[in-house]
Amino acid sequence: MNQYSVVKIKSLNKNFKYNEGSFGSRSPRVGDIATIVEVYDSAFDLECSDENGFTLWLEIFEPSDAELELVCI
Repeated sequence: MNQYSVVKIKSLNKNFKYNEGSFGSRSPRVGDIATIVEVYDSAFDLECSDENGFTLWLEIFEPSDAELELVCI
């Protein structure tokens, strides 16, 4: 998966908790569609936006945090 690839969350192996320090309005959920906005050595930033382009959540994912399905490269 590369920067700007679009992925779907098939399962979550980590409990992401929304709090006042979180960016967006909620935590990730199974079924969400997100864009990889940054790729690191062993992790990546994923951002999920609503139909108006507002960020629902932005989180750092380790490979073991979720099962992701590539939707679009």
